[in-house]
Amino acid sequence: MIKRTTSYTTLQTQVQSTFDFAVVVCHAVPALKLQMKLLDDGKIMKLPDPDYFEPNNPTSKLREQADGYRNKLATYLFLSSFAFFENYIGSVLEEVLNLSISIPDAASLKSRLTNNTNTKPKKILRSGFDNRHNQRYEKYSRELDASNYVHPDKLISIITVESIIDKIHDLKVNQIPDFLINTIKIDISDTDKQTFGTYRQLRNDIAHGDNPTVTMRKVKEANKFLRKFAAQIDEFLVEHYIKINNYRKE
Repeated sequence: MIKRTTSYTTLQTQVQSTFDFAVVVCHAVPALKLQMKLLDDGKIMKLPDPDYFEPNNPTSKLREQADGYRNKLATYLFLSSFAFFENYIGSVLEEVLNLSISIPDAASLKSRLTNNTNTKPKKILRSGFDNRHNQRYEKYSRELDASNYVHPDKLISIITVESIIDKIHDLKVNQIPDFLINTIKIDISDTDKQTFGTYRQLRNDIAHGDNPTVTMRKVKEANKFLRKFAAQIDEFLVEHYIKINNYRKE
């Protein structure tokens, strides 16, 4: 039994990894500042060499680069969390749809449809119903199934899922709540829609270079909301879109 989607597990891992890295940065920058003070006081001869970059920055430049690092780090954390959530939405919807229905490749589907066009079993089964011919109907139904017949409800499901997946690939972030409500049928409160819209606007403001103030407190609040929102979506999808293994249709 699936309790969480793979996409949700990936989201958790990505977010945790980003915050783990932030912890390292929050240790590293104060340590660097201390090292620079010791260098300026003549208590050490040089700073440790940085990874990947040439050790040619004077302490004045490094201090300038480290200035305000808290807000910069908070901004990058927020952008990462929002991007991971946005990616989760597309990934999880495609994941559950693929689990719910197997979609044959275009060539295979075309072949199945061609092979089952105007066949004898279909002609006989489309004739007027006669209760005396039940065994005959069963026989030709088995013949149809044996020839890889695509039932109309299956074909409609394939077309519908392909259409939804195309929508998902073109989905804009501002369309996510309404798409979830109208297409996937998830209940989302007006408060959650408004909160998501607020964080979406903050993301846009950052991307447009408006330099809004982003604090670590705001990042934690945003991350808490996005993870809770993702959990709500994941629970709904698992509950209603994942096949029940032991279900038997009469």
